[in-house]
Amino acid sequence: MRFLVCVLAAVTAAGCGAGRSAGHFSSAAGSPQQPQPAPPQDSMASYIEKTREVQTHASTQPVKVLGTTLETFDHELGAALLAEKVNPTSAAARRVAAAYARHGIFDKAHEYLQGAVKNDPKDAANYEALARLWRDVQMPYLGLSDAHRAVYYAPSWPVAHNTLGTLLQAMGQRANARIEYERALALQPSAAYALNNLCYSDILDGRSERAIQRCREALTADPQLRAAQNNLGLAYAASGRMDAAFDAFNLSVDPGGALYNMGVARMARGEYGSAVEAFQAAQAEKPSLALAAARAEQARARLGAKEK
Repeated sequence: MRFLVCVLAAVTAAGCGAGRSAGHFSSAAGSPQQPQPAPPQDSMASYIEKTREVQTHASTQPVKVLGTTLETFDHELGAALLAEKVNPTSAAARRVAAAYARHGIFDKAHEYLQGAVKNDPKDAANYEALARLWRDVQMPYLGLSDAHRAVYYAPSWPVAHNTLGTLLQAMGQRANARIEYERALALQPSAAYALNNLCYSDILDGRSERAIQRCREALTADPQLRAAQNNLGLAYAASGRMDAAFDAFNLSVDPGGALYNMGVARMARGEYGSAVEAFQAAQAEKPSLALAAARAEQARARLGAKEK
């Protein structure tokens, strides 16, 4: 079962793991009702490390798209930049940062989020956005203090707890991550993003039937949440219900991606012949999915070794 889950974690999906938080909030939701410990502070070593990581990701010149600047090409980014210039609030800065992050321009996104923090150092949404930025560039350990600050300044905001959970999970702290997802769900029982993350947590822990239930609850709360649909497919595959898994994958990704996911699931179960067929079908359906050919070769090699 452990091997199955580990392989399934790499399938094509709109976001089969922790997923992104639910939107952007302009102010902290709620305030502490009892004395709270001071928010964790970055050590000098941590600050230096963060600065170095920012420099590593920094672009050296304006991004060009078809001979023009990205800000001109992306109208949403251009509008966000103009709005932030006219009214430089933290919320406006976060919108600019989100637009840059969509294009993978980490240093500009980080710059605007740092500006948002400077503008309002007690706005939990600023720290939550910073935490997600570090998580999404696969450096969750650098965003952990920001995630804790978000929870400190808005302890009753479910999104902050959910985001903290996603960083903990990315760092391999699944039990602690689950605690935060449960806290988010207690604060907002209809939070599809928290239900989805609990579903994925159950898959990783080998509780496939519980995972199926959680993912169904997430889809009831938000029928358009493709990450939950994909995780439902993973849960079905982990429980051996392959037809149901394929149906779920088909609702979460394109047909080629669904066939590819089935190939991965079949290979994880040791069904190498069926895996080869699924990968070949995925490549025929979606020729640009080059990884399908490589996976098919892996499945053939394992089939040959198994038959010796």
